[in-house]
Amino acid sequence: MAEEKAKFRFERYQITKSLIEILNISDIGKDIEIEIKKTNAEHNEENKFKLMFDVNIKDVNKSLNIDINAEGFFEFDKELNDSEKSSFFNINAPAILFPYIRAYITTLTSLSGITPIILPTINLVNRK
Repeated sequence: MAEEKAKFRFERYQITKSLIEILNISDIGKDIEIEIKKTNAEHNEENKFKLMFDVNIKDVNKSLNIDINAEGFFEFDKELNDSEKSSFFNINAPAILFPYIRAYITTLTSLSGITPIILPTINLVNRK
């Protein structure tokens, strides 16, 4: 039985910027602010899609600053209609890429000598 390829496929991700600033480890607060921006780039002639996440995390005391830029690379079938593309690009792609960013941030903070930051699961559908 032949294996059927999915219409929308995750190829890989890449962290393009990773910054952690710890100004005062003893002053890092438990409350953090998370800002997430996402940007899409579609290349129809190549059937490629790129999702970019900019994630900034700060504690309320401003003793910790984390700035991560990540890119997810996807491939899609040229037969996809606009409705399917919208669904894949705006719902599926963020849901696929975000767990990699969550894991990266947890690892980055745990290896930096501070209490690891474990981001909650976040509904990214309506975020810009």
